[in-house]
Amino acid sequence: MGTPLYWVVFNIFVLVAIVLDLKVFHRRPHRMSVREAGLFSAIWIALAVAFGLLIYFHSGEQPALEFFTGYVIEKSLSIDNLFLFLVIFSTFHVDERVQHRLLEWGIVGALLMRGAMIGAGAALIERFSWVLYLFGAFLIYAGVHMLFAKKKEMHPEQNAVFRFAKKHLRVTHEFHGERFFVRRKDGWFATPLLLVLLVVEITDITLAVDSIPAIFGITRDPFIVYTSNVFAILGLRALYFLLAGLLGKFRFLTAGLSGVLIFIGGKMLAEHWTDIPIYVSLAVVAAILGSALVLSLVFPAKKRPDSGHGEEAESAAGPKEEQQAGSTIASSIEYLASANVSIRERAATTIFRAARRQVEEATRQWWQDAELSGLLFAPEPRITAGIAVAPERFAAIRAANATPRLSEVPPDQDAQEFELHFPGGVSLDVLTTRQPGGNGAIARYLAKFGEGIQQVEFRCASVDRATEILRERFQCHPVYPQARPGADGTRINFFLVASPGGAKTLIELYEAVASRSSLR
Repeated sequence: MGTPLYWVVFNIFVLVAIVLDLKVFHRRPHRMSVREAGLFSAIWIALAVAFGLLIYFHSGEQPALEFFTGYVIEKSLSIDNLFLFLVIFSTFHVDERVQHRLLEWGIVGALLMRGAMIGAGAALIERFSWVLYLFGAFLIYAGVHMLFAKKKEMHPEQNAVFRFAKKHLRVTHEFHGERFFVRRKDGWFATPLLLVLLVVEITDITLAVDSIPAIFGITRDPFIVYTSNVFAILGLRALYFLLAGLLGKFRFLTAGLSGVLIFIGGKMLAEHWTDIPIYVSLAVVAAILGSALVLSLVFPAKKRPDSGHGEEAESAAGPKEEQQAGSTIASSIEYLASANVSIRERAATTIFRAARRQVEEATRQWWQDAELSGLLFAPEPRITAGIAVAPERFAAIRAANATPRLSEVPPDQDAQEFELHFPGGVSLDVLTTRQPGGNGAIARYLAKFGEGIQQVEFRCASVDRATEILRERFQCHPVYPQARPGADGTRINFFLVASPGGAKTLIELYEAVASRSSLR
């Protein structure tokens, strides 16, 4: 039923919808609330229903039922696949405020790739009718494999495309908001967000391998296959934020989806001998998926006694050791010396997030001052968590992390330090004393508190000017009257700030006079 005019008009509609979403509805990066996600999910479902009714009144019952059946299948497969996106965002520590924008661009790529795959599939079926039997056999295999295969822990950071891009592109250590590229003095650099986008795109290709043949099992009309795919994908972003916290509840969804794939595959193989009406196919698909959801609600998965976060947290966290790496600051510092890179990354993220929480309330008013926030590179401040550790721990962490370069600390300061960088803009400054039991700041901290977050560091365009502003406008007095030399030629000063609850945090402002960033 897809005439060239229909294809042009529909793709113009898709283009307008994407532009509106990027430039109007979600112009500013923000965390999508459940209410907002529910609203946009309802809008996309309503648009899909309206489009199906339009097909019904224009072309009749058969193509309309084909559209709705294809839409239900693709939507259901998408729900199961949302867990993969949840794992990807968690692994790379993608800020919730930019996840929607990342999914949007991922969907743009998915539409282009799926359009190409649907066109290729339609051409193959038209030229070689026996390809349908291959599709049917593949869907039965995919369904059985989905049902019985053991789920393995996913490691998107080990994806071959990700590792190739990371090796051959100049990539910054930290995220830069929603930007995929940033320009620096020595040229253009990709950000980690671009690498995450590549992983999302590759993941979507693997997911489309079974969903597209499944819809060809319902209809041979490329226009119906394409439009049902597109409507399901366009609503995927909002559905992700609506269901992200509930994915672990759908215990029997995988079994239901495997049943759907096996049914569609069997239908394709049996087509030569019997013709199953489309309304029967829709009823069977709806019955299988409905039963899976009802059984998931009636027989929820049992929580493991020690999990504390439900089954989905268990599956995402992995081994017990890796879960403990994120339990407390003390254990997280210990696990920075682990031989397992995933454990080190999880531990570093726990420390970094705890450090940010320490300063959020204490510095909230700073970001309302236009001049000061500009000096601190808002809205994307460069933050580093400084942890004080014993000398033996310092050596162990350094050895486990490929022996990073020691920073050049002024000789009059009792300190040794090096920096660690992890995905998601997580940066740690690992510090220790040269003289245990001495009178240096780090030695005193270790003697009084033990290992922990000793300071939180902010990169600053001008420490002197920031010091003046903090002293005059916020009555926040520096530890030193004037900026002093710091590691790697920087100029630094410290401020002991108190949160509304009374807890005090040491904040270091550092100015990269000698291009500290180039030494990192």
